Amino acid sequence: MSKIKIAKLLLIILPTLLLGFTAQARPEYLAIFAADPYSRPELRTKCSVCHINPAGGGERNDFGKAFAAAGLRITPELRKQFPDRFLPPEGAQGAQPPVIFVNDSDSQAIVDIGGKRFLIDTKARTVSEVGTEPRPSEPVATAQPKSEPTKESKVYEPVDVRLVNLPTAIPIPRGSLWVDFTHRFPFSELDDKAALLGLDTYAVPSFGFAYGVTDHIHVGFYRSPTNVGRPILLYAGASLLDERKGHPFTAQARVGVEGRDNFQRNFTTSFELTAARSITRHAQFYVVPTVSINNRGRIGGNPEQNLPGETTFALGLGGALNVTPSVALMAEANYRFEGRLGSTRPVFGFGLQKASISRRHAFSLVFSNGAGTTFAQRSGTRGSIFGPGIFEESFQGMTIGFNLSRRLF
Repeated sequence: MSKIKIAKLLLIILPTLLLGFTAQARPEYLAIFAADPYSRPELRTKCSVCHINPAGGGERNDFGKAFAAAGLRITPELRKQFPDRFLPPEGAQGAQPPVIFVNDSDSQAIVDIGGKRFLIDTKARTVSEVGTEPRPSEPVATAQPKSEPTKESKVYEPVDVRLVNLPTAIPIPRGSLWVDFTHRFPFSELDDKAALLGLDTYAVPSFGFAYGVTDHIHVGFYRSPTNVGRPILLYAGASLLDERKGHPFTAQARVGVEGRDNFQRNFTTSFELTAARSITRHAQFYVVPTVSINNRGRIGGNPEQNLPGETTFALGLGGALNVTPSVALMAEANYRFEGRLGSTRPVFGFGLQKASISRRHAFSLVFSNGAGTTFAQRSGTRGSIFGPGIFEESFQGMTIGFNLSRRLF
């Protein structure tokens, strides 16, 4: 299939994917509503709680939009704003009505329901209404504990394993499997209108998986194509700190070994640390230092050639900002301080990310002046990988690409 046909196919498929994110009903979010003790029981199976269409899917109503804006959580503010969907506090499921046990009786109790008092006798199996004044023998009813207000999380929740090229330190839970797919079109310039913003050129598609061995340890596999050396990357990662558990920031360490020509030569070992700090629950800042031992530079179009290695040290900085609960803006820069291998400028990029309502799937439209996405290659510009003087390393050298991430289970 020609690159022109691939580009046309992408232009048809990608908008459909984006529209599909908002067109589906999500029973897991109806379950969140149904699990709230204040939700009205008659509405707990109704898709019309969040959608205009009673059958579910399509455009959301005012409550559905407010629910999404609240981070897909039921808050006290939502209950006050939509009394037609929630019971008053005294009518909540699980709330215990005031009970007074009658002295010298092992079978009688008085229950206050709706302002009226009823005497219940379990032995006689009778229920009768009694006066509102308490009997002299009745003790004072035990005070009911007050429910604590719901605390709003101040931790940013990423949805992808990577920002543009840098990792995000997203937790990989035990037993979960994630797909990581990247696509870059680095062989033309954005101002080349005939090349359709770089789509009508050679592409660099890469594909991999990450699997959670435990809640703290994960392993992964990643492969890139011939035009960047056919590297296969094997890696393992460990979660060290987690903001959700009260730590000052989230930290994740990973070590990876990649070999070009399908793991046959030019092996590079990389060590990286990802530190992520939330700025409220709407934004997060990333710092990613990476050391790559025996890193290689220019490929020269032949993955089978043996190239001399050099140790490189790169420092990446990035950030993500949610403009809506499911849409984020991203930007990053990654610069080699030692062992530049032809790179004279940092690899920088920015993008727009769209997450599905379930937050298990994300699509990112990105722009970058780098073509590599493995641990070692992502800090090298187009010029350092394909040859200095052939491709620009500045903003004029940025081309289009995209990332797809999916948690399968």
